[in-house]
Amino acid sequence: MKGNGENALRDPALSIEEKLDRLVKELTLDEKLHLLSSGSDGIERLGIPACRLGGEAAHGVEARNVFQGGPPDITTSFPQPIGMSASWDREAIRAAGGIVGKEARSLYERRPWGGLSRWAPTVDLLRDPRWGRNEEAYGEDPVQVGAMASAYIRGMQGDDREHLTIASTLKHFYANNTEIGRGWKNSSISPRNKYELYLEPFRRCIEDGGAEGVMTAYNRINGVQGLFNQEVKTILKEEFGLTHAVSDGGAMELSAAFSHATAMDAETVARSIRAGVDALSGRPDGVYAGAAEAYELGLLTEEDIDTAIKNGYRTRIRLGVYEEETDRKEPGEICSKEAAGICKDLTDRSLVLLKNDGALPVREDALSDCILIGPVGDQWYMDWYGGEAPEHITLRDGIDQILSEAGQAEGIRFLDACGRIRIRCGEQYLAANKEGEVTLSKIPDVWIPEDWGEGSYTFRNETSGKYLITNLAEEATEGIAAAEEAGSGRSVLTGKLSADAGRIFSWFDLEVFRMSREREAGDPDGAVILRDRFGNRVYGDEEGHLVTAKEDTQGLTALRFTIETVSDGIAEAAAAAAKAGTVILALGHNPMVNAKEEIDRSTIAFIPYQQKLFDEIIRVNRNVIVVLLSDYPFAINEIHEKARAILWSATGAQCMGRSL
Repeated sequence: MKGNGENALRDPALSIEEKLDRLVKELTLDEKLHLLSSGSDGIERLGIPACRLGGEAAHGVEARNVFQGGPPDITTSFPQPIGMSASWDREAIRAAGGIVGKEARSLYERRPWGGLSRWAPTVDLLRDPRWGRNEEAYGEDPVQVGAMASAYIRGMQGDDREHLTIASTLKHFYANNTEIGRGWKNSSISPRNKYELYLEPFRRCIEDGGAEGVMTAYNRINGVQGLFNQEVKTILKEEFGLTHAVSDGGAMELSAAFSHATAMDAETVARSIRAGVDALSGRPDGVYAGAAEAYELGLLTEEDIDTAIKNGYRTRIRLGVYEEETDRKEPGEICSKEAAGICKDLTDRSLVLLKNDGALPVREDALSDCILIGPVGDQWYMDWYGGEAPEHITLRDGIDQILSEAGQAEGIRFLDACGRIRIRCGEQYLAANKEGEVTLSKIPDVWIPEDWGEGSYTFRNETSGKYLITNLAEEATEGIAAAEEAGSGRSVLTGKLSADAGRIFSWFDLEVFRMSREREAGDPDGAVILRDRFGNRVYGDEEGHLVTAKEDTQGLTALRFTIETVSDGIAEAAAAAAKAGTVILALGHNPMVNAKEEIDRSTIAFIPYQQKLFDEIIRVNRNVIVVLLSDYPFAINEIHEKARAILWSATGAQCMGRSL
């Protein structure tokens, strides 16, 4: 041990407040400035280890090690929060939170940067069904949200307020219901709505659930940037008893660059700290520079800094970071049988039977005369704040397990109904070599198109099973992020196309493409322009590669494509359905397409391709059971009217298909 600062933090004879007083006396001003970042290092001189106030745990511990490198840690994956909340079962949710706490603690003991203070749950009210982050939240009623989310918090943190398993940080304070332009948009909230709706889940989660922290929102609230909202201090801390607050990731940088709420980072840091934000979740070097300049300009006092440091370290002390190793709890097993059982129980309880005229349950002896159809019937999709799960049980897997136990080894008949196509350009075709490089070739590849609605398509190579993706040029990342945040939709050079993505899973949705029929002179019938997720057109470069780029880019040839049908997925599905006794129709979305962080939907209308699939199936077979996999609301009026039964499930649970 080094120095009095560490001795103070480890001294069991001192109260928490006495330890904090001793800590700020030991620290130099420069050291204090470094501690205003949520991801800051510890203080080696005093033997204080790093313990960052960050890490995701929406429905399990997110430990993919995206920024640290290396293989992901495998963790238990529960249903998306909207699914957990649909269980209306506080004990089941609390048990899940307990597993999350144990697994996060275990990972921290392996790799301390893994995070003991987790950014979950999201308790923003679902005030707009088009919001891209409906999946992360618990509902639209403040009482229900407060009850369900508090159960998760109590499980995560444990029963001892002064000895936390992990710490919970509520997201996002508050009135955050839009992703596009969230860095600058304003939410106008009346006093009645503020107190009866928006603040109430936070109050309940802090007072009843005991949440330690809160994350501020990017958006403005009644004209005030979430970072600078004095209600963090005056309401959350002084009235409700909150311990600490952090900013959303990169909010400091966004304030001056995009929302223009401030002119420089120094002003952003100062206004945030004075409003009650104790740590900024930006680049540690950038936060330090802004804080140092704020102090030099007199915008921030050392007393302001001390208060912020104490709040953050109050939580760290409760987490036991500075206890002797012999006093720490023994980390539990990750992905244990207990965890799998709790996950299965919660997933079972999260399913919602929207309709049933007697078609469910299907008898085991009748399954042999069933057929499973649908683009999500044999898929398990990752979402951005989910972790790598130990198993990915699809609906098809779950049914096949039942059939296997009943002695039917071949499993259920299955069609994805996506069809198969070739993509022609002149006399050549879109093709990928073994390395995944995409060029035009005289030998065509067959692609599996997936139509997600709102003009979003993904293309899977039938031979390799890999998705077509635009490889983002590294130098374009910052420009795209700026365009996304500003909501400008401007074109940006992105990069080469390849077919080497194992799944649809990239921050900028680079596996998504648009097809548009924009006629030009000499076009063949049905010719389309292929564009990337940002609207940038597909070109051919001088080396024969396909790239997406800004319009009028020198040295590139504009390409037009013709879609050739190899097989009609809907027609084949309808023909098979006509011969089946019962059709189990799996419909739904991919949580990485059309709605996620930074992406809002434009409509709640059901996916047109899947609606057409339903219409054709119901035309030839009235005995249709729909399984709807969805993390946000869809208008399914006609499906509800005509299907015999509808079973709903959120995505994300490792055992999803088994529960269904």
